[in-house]
Amino acid sequence: MTTIETSRMLLRPLAMVDLDNLADIYRDPEVMKYRLFSQSASLKQTQELLKSYLAHWEQHGFGRWATIYKANQRLIGHCGLEYMPSLNEVEVNYLLAREYWGQGFATESAIALLRYGFETLQFDRLVALAKPENLASLRVMEKIGMQFEKNIQLYGVEWAFYTIKHDQWQYSKSISAF
Repeated sequence: MTTIETSRMLLRPLAMVDLDNLADIYRDPEVMKYRLFSQSASLKQTQELLKSYLAHWEQHGFGRWATIYKANQRLIGHCGLEYMPSLNEVEVNYLLAREYWGQGFATESAIALLRYGFETLQFDRLVALAKPENLASLRVMEKIGMQFEKNIQLYGVEWAFYTIKHDQWQYSKSISAF
């Protein structure tokens, strides 16, 4: 499985050894606020989610990476590419421990995911979803060149639906400070 390195982070596939650290992050109600299930997660719930992330890797050959901050070697969240069968799309996603918000880590990891998705996996299009009130996530999507397409209902929740195509990525790489 692939490891990705950015200037400040190491992205490696999640593993069961990440359970306790991930559970610490998932316990924070502020971190979970904008997820599909917006309550803090128990250790057991986190374990089930982690198992589903690992199964996704097995099935698709890509998935969620552990986001490791190189300066302290800590797991600070996760990011990834996830196939969403209900939309027949591949989603770019990211989640960080609260103390790492507002420092550009989500943008940095999302750029690495776009690069991997378009250049390595050769996807033609990637999408991202965020609850419309999650302004920080919407800003990340816009910073990486994604464009708002529409609001959608999925799993009984309203989501802002952003997209970027491979040819837009190529163009945005040449004009942006990625």
